[in-house]
Amino acid sequence: MLKRLSVLALGWWLAVPVQAAVMPAPDVAVNPIGRHLVLNLPQARLFLYQDGKLARIFPVAVGKMLTQTPTGSFDITGIYRAPSWHVPKSIQEEMRRNGKEVQTVVPPGPNNPLGPVFVRFGENSLGLGFHGTNAPGSVPGFRSHGCVRLRNNDALELAGTVSRGDAVTVAYQTIILSEDEAGQLWLTVYRNHYRQSDPSLPYLADTLLAWQRQHQQALFGQRVDNALKQRDGKPVCLSCKSAKTDINGNLSALPWLSKMNPPVPPAPAAPAASQPQNDRQPGPPSARAGQRVRPVAKAG
Repeated sequence: MLKRLSVLALGWWLAVPVQAAVMPAPDVAVNPIGRHLVLNLPQARLFLYQDGKLARIFPVAVGKMLTQTPTGSFDITGIYRAPSWHVPKSIQEEMRRNGKEVQTVVPPGPNNPLGPVFVRFGENSLGLGFHGTNAPGSVPGFRSHGCVRLRNNDALELAGTVSRGDAVTVAYQTIILSEDEAGQLWLTVYRNHYRQSDPSLPYLADTLLAWQRQHQQALFGQRVDNALKQRDGKPVCLSCKSAKTDINGNLSALPWLSKMNPPVPPAPAAPAASQPQNDRQPGPPSARAGQRVRPVAKAG
């Protein structure tokens, strides 16, 4: 697939699952001060950073193909405990088509799809938020109407940690490059669930060739091709002599996309699937999807 990497094909070992349970982080420029939430949609994982350091990783369920979670930069704009779910008309129509009882409002309680808390990000009209769920088995995955589901305990922990104004970045990176504590280079490739044109792919060959020249260390091109074909989310060591080598310590994201700043493909706006409407706040009328917006009134 990557013809320019044929010069790297010095071995034919297939990648196997590593022993260490390590989750690679996407290449996103994180704020060095304060909290910053980074959601990488292909991973179905939410990364919580404090003062530039990774503090916590949450498994999440994000939007399905027809109701994709939009990418962009946002702020936390509200935290609502024991929310009522005001069912959007689009979901009421979906209930009707599927022969289910049409509900307009679901009160707080064990049957509420929002769970015990709703943490809104972005402007009000987007209806986006991190929230709990009455279906914990759906996390992680690609099942929501655009919002981000967490298991209830995780949602409560997140709500107790973040504050209004904290930064949120939603990324779509299917290809992740990382280095372990021994300096070995690892590649992790995830399925392209939204079937988007991946902006990182054109930069991959140049990045790997540059890494090889800088470190004077050969990479195994066949492992790159295998990982791109399998897309199983398993880290593959490109520089190790043996494909069975374990990750040494933690993985650190290799800054490559953040340096090149590739264009982000537009994503459809998510429906207001999970907005707790009883506490809506006014937002700037000129704000657009993906913009970072500041709240103008405090949540009740």
